[in-house]
Amino acid sequence: MRLSHLASAAAIALAACSAPTAQWEKPGASVVSVDGDLQECRSQARISPQALASPTPRESLGTPAMDRIEDRDAREAQLVQTCMQGKGYSAMRR
Repeated sequence: MRLSHLASAAAIALAACSAPTAQWEKPGASVVSVDGDLQECRSQARISPQALASPTPRESLGTPAMDRIEDRDAREAQLVQTCMQGKGYSAMRR
């Protein structure tokens, strides 16, 4: 059973590395300021109550851990996007 947990962790890590990332742009913003704002938004998203929210016990019944992780990651990504747009950035897919 432990081997399957390691395999799952490896799959998650690979998926995170291969996922498309947004490149944020804002007129007049330097690379340093874009990176700083992005790090700030990511930090806020990670600790946000919306990102940390767990499914209700009824929702979690039979829900694989991988699905819950993907749901959390999607909530975090949405929060980062909202934060960056609030700072005046627009996303361009690479």
